[in-house]
Amino acid sequence: MAWEKLNLSQPTSIFSRVSLSAVWIALVVTVALLTNFDEPYLPFAIAGAFLFFLRGAPSRWEIYSWLLISALFVKVIHLSQVPFWVLRAASGCAVLGFGALLLLGLRAVWSEREGRENALALLAPAAVLILFIFISANVLRLTSGLAPQTDDAWLYAFDGSLGFQPSFWMGRIMYGSIVLTRSTMLTYLSLPFAMAVVCAWQIPVGARRISWRMLRVLLVAGVGGWLLYNIVPGTGPVYAFGRDFPWNSIAYKDLSTFALEKMSIPANIPRNAMPSLHMGWAVLLWWNSRGFPRALRATLLLYLFLTVVATLGSGQHYLVDLIVSLPFVLAVQAVASYAVRNLPRRMVALFTGLGCTMAWLVLVRFGVSVALRSPVIPWTLMLATASIVFWLEGRMSMHSSTKAGHESAVVSRLVSEAQ
Repeated sequence: MAWEKLNLSQPTSIFSRVSLSAVWIALVVTVALLTNFDEPYLPFAIAGAFLFFLRGAPSRWEIYSWLLISALFVKVIHLSQVPFWVLRAASGCAVLGFGALLLLGLRAVWSEREGRENALALLAPAAVLILFIFISANVLRLTSGLAPQTDDAWLYAFDGSLGFQPSFWMGRIMYGSIVLTRSTMLTYLSLPFAMAVVCAWQIPVGARRISWRMLRVLLVAGVGGWLLYNIVPGTGPVYAFGRDFPWNSIAYKDLSTFALEKMSIPANIPRNAMPSLHMGWAVLLWWNSRGFPRALRATLLLYLFLTVVATLGSGQHYLVDLIVSLPFVLAVQAVASYAVRNLPRRMVALFTGLGCTMAWLVLVRFGVSVALRSPVIPWTLMLATASIVFWLEGRMSMHSSTKAGHESAVVSRLVSEAQ
């Protein structure tokens, strides 16, 4: 990340850059002062900015400057006083993110064309991701007003048709292990940081064009998921069943007498259970990490596994929420896969994903009695759905992964030649 030397013979240019620098510094500091560090998602999104900064291959003195500026932010902003270790971790990482945002903006101001374009290629997606997480958290609150009562009873009964309650079972396992509880809690709450990892790594070193593809994928999933929340509104067993979670669940033989009726749950609880966007986004991050180093791919796969454990064990979701998210994100991936030359494969994936998603929503809401006839029925449907989704996505990605790998090799060769 090389900063360009200034031409001191152009005082007008210097004045404009100084003015822009002052505005940018004021903006970043203002955002830092207004950020709510008592919730983890936005701080983790801000923390992701330092991944974009590091992707720009900063020099040693820029690393030192970044660490110094980040240390100064500790004195300026009001970090969370809540005694929760995840919030402390998010706040500490966010400080590094603010330092990265400040330096990327200053580099865009003080560099000439090539350096400025590279800085903007890193800064723009970092800023948009932060804005996306901020808007998502606020829009999510609208689901309560649209659905005062929830369909948790149907989600609970459908999960029970498997012969047991997966979320209750996983919850008991989590509560028995402090290591598993803490690792899954960190995984669940650090999703925006994981998004930043994939978005940043997809930007080639020395890139001069802004890459929006991964952000489009995340945005389409977010908008589509929010719309689906209102079809079968649910909150999760920890909210619907309170102290009974995860210790007391209805036995399979008694589910036929379980009353399927709307539940009144406090309005401050979001109706974001069906489908699970946490699961969906984690799957999308894994799918779109093809071509990454094996260690990073393995880490993202572990992240996906821990997301499954976290969503169930924390009581935020039912297992059926996770299953329905699979065909949904298959449709999202198909919409975003412009690189796939085989249009029929994209269309098959798209319409299969949409069709399966809607079919599952209808089944959960109106077909619980069918699922309760035998655990074989829901197990077969879930396994078939997961198998079809991953098979269709694998077929669809064959051409795009080959093309992406070729383009990555070309970019790497050109960069090495330029150096």
